[in-house]
Amino acid sequence: MLDETRDGERRETIDELSDLLRVAQEMGRRLADETHGDSYPKVRELNELLHQTRVQLTKIKEGTVEGC
Repeated sequence: MLDETRDGERRETIDELSDLLRVAQEMGRRLADETHGDSYPKVRELNELLHQTRVQLTKIKEGTVEGC
């Protein structure tokens, strides 16, 4: 019973973090649209890191779901 509660909480936390990252990625896209000049490569790098983070989070979620 306790393990089921923890699994549910883990999935909920992953979903909340995924939502937060989705918003951060959208803001990163907006920043890229608004950024010109020397800062643009740094914004692109930030957006790539956000993307990689969401990919990793998806892998964690899949591992959590498979472990149920």
